[in-house]
Amino acid sequence: MRSIRVLVLAAAIATAFVGGLAEAQVTAAAVQGDWSGSIMGTLPLVLHVRAGAAGALTATMDSPTQGAMGLQATNVTLTGAAFRFDVPSVKGSYEGTLGASGKTITGTWTQGQEEPLEWKQTRTGAEAAAEDARRAAELAKLKPSPIDGSWTGALSAGGQTLRLAFHFHAVPEGIAGTLDSLDQNAMGIPCTNIEVNGQKVTLTVPAVHGSYEGRLSADGKHIDGTWTQGSPLDLNLTKQ
Repeated sequence: MRSIRVLVLAAAIATAFVGGLAEAQVTAAAVQGDWSGSIMGTLPLVLHVRAGAAGALTATMDSPTQGAMGLQATNVTLTGAAFRFDVPSVKGSYEGTLGASGKTITGTWTQGQEEPLEWKQTRTGAEAAAEDARRAAELAKLKPSPIDGSWTGALSAGGQTLRLAFHFHAVPEGIAGTLDSLDQNAMGIPCTNIEVNGQKVTLTVPAVHGSYEGRLSADGKHIDGTWTQGSPLDLNLTKQ
């Protein structure tokens, strides 16, 4: 009887070891890549998940029909099959479970209220890495735009100050950019329709229904202008 118990114990240890290895493999690679889904079947979303050299996950989310691309996700984790992330800029969060096939994630998007959201993989981690490398090589060949870099400024209203930071860089399609609202801890809010015509700079921020129009100084170090989000406010930016 004693030998039987030893064999059973050995089998249990082996099973636990294999299970732990499988979980490590899932954590390292299973959710990398690009995923598509929709809320209520009417609002399409795209999720881009990447893993750094140490295995830490990062992600951005696109809402194409709303013109909100590259919404920065935080707290991106995969624990066993449980996957979750937050999107602070829209006060949203997601919790789901990776399917056995590794091709779906089924769960719930919460933004004021809960909505079912299933992600389906459209590009594997290897495919996404190849596309990222191609894109990086393409960007490296581009000439910088007149506003490439980081710019900071502050809005003042009702005795309160709200610090903002814009980040711009040239892309094949023109200029890409994001907005950080530092005091609200809302980082990486996508900017769209970024244009520089002579000294005039314009852009929109769909996620917050905001827009900016300013004038670039002759030395390229300042943009003085107006931020509009319901009502216009002065917003002068300085290049960092």
